[in-house]
Amino acid sequence: MTLVCHRDAWEFVAAQVGNQAHFRTPALEEREGGLVAAVLSDRSLVAVLLSLYRVAETRRHGEDVDELVTYADWAMASQVYDATARVLRRTFSDEGDPVVVTIDSRVPVPR
Repeated sequence: MTLVCHRDAWEFVAAQVGNQAHFRTPALEEREGGLVAAVLSDRSLVAVLLSLYRVAETRRHGEDVDELVTYADWAMASQVYDATARVLRRTFSDEGDPVVVTIDSRVPVPR
C-alpha cells in the first residue's frame, strides 16, 4: 500500500509507529504541494494500523499529560487510521492495481 500525505502527517505516523517491531521505515517519494508517498509492506502496514489505533482509542490521563496535545494526537491518528481503513475495506482482490491512500486536507484552490 502507498500512503500519500503531507510530510508533517508522515512524520507523525512514523513517530507513532517507530518502535513497533514490524515497522520498516520506507523511502519517501516527494510529491507536489509538500506531499510525500511512502510504500508500506504488509508487515509495516499492520504496524502502522495497530499503532494509530492505539493512539486513537487510548485516552491519556495523568499529571504530566497535556490535554490539547492528547487531543491533537487523537485527531491525527484517527484521520490517518480512518482514511486507510476506508480504502482497505473497498479492496476486494489480491490482483489489480496497487492500493493508494491519499490524505490531503488542503483547501482546494477555486478555478
